[in-house]
Amino acid sequence: MKQLLYLLCSMLLLIACEQNNKPGKKNKPTDNTTTQKKKTTPPPAPASPVVGERISGPANIRNTIDGDVIFSLNDYVRVNCAPASNGWYPVSIDIDITQQEYQRPILKKGRKIKMEGILVGEILQDIKIFPATNGKRMWATINGFTRINNIRTGTIIENALPLYLKQHNGNSINDIKPFIKNFKLEEDKQFTPFVQYFNYESGIEDISPLYRLVLVFHQNKLIGVVHARPLELAGTGKRKLKRDFAVNFFNGTDKKIQEDYIRKFNAFITAVD
Repeated sequence: MKQLLYLLCSMLLLIACEQNNKPGKKNKPTDNTTTQKKKTTPPPAPASPVVGERISGPANIRNTIDGDVIFSLNDYVRVNCAPASNGWYPVSIDIDITQQEYQRPILKKGRKIKMEGILVGEILQDIKIFPATNGKRMWATINGFTRINNIRTGTIIENALPLYLKQHNGNSINDIKPFIKNFKLEEDKQFTPFVQYFNYESGIEDISPLYRLVLVFHQNKLIGVVHARPLELAGTGKRKLKRDFAVNFFNGTDKKIQEDYIRKFNAFITAVD
């Protein structure tokens, strides 16, 4: 009798194991569950540089704040942005145009928007344009307004820089080079012994734009950041410059070095148009 009972128990246990091992049936993990180490895979190819503001979209672009929608842009399209006002960004984009549109400068409703041959959006109302050419290609700049939540915050350089510095230890030129490359900042050595990496304002509100943001290096170390727009940067002290600019020097920067840079910057910025 005991042998029969033992045989029955063994059969039941075997059936239960087979049910648990059927394809598609998953056991619930427990706190003690361990996972097998995954095989390493090659890193993804590096993304193209951010350069500047990118659309979080698709997004509508209007003719004025809360006005009529005149065109739409696809997700992650690069645009120029002036400073935000009342929850809206003035934006612009340079688009490809045809020979016919160059001669008769109107973009018709329903026309697809391309930038350097890539589809980026659609015209939703007829738009009069002012064509331009360099002899090799023809383009036009179209402008409008979009809500601030239609711009990816991480592509705004004044947001991206503090985050980058927080995530990366060190202020040497080698530490900052990935950021410089990602936003395609230009190098400038006119303020010897300082080296600057900068970008310009959008040009939407001023056809001759000045600096927007400048990284200031001294002896291959980031010592300060000049900015035209609001910037919150931990571990720095803010000082005013001419023409509504400001510079945030990192704590510990020698006062004589600060004064030397301020003198050179102010002399330059007051002399340019």
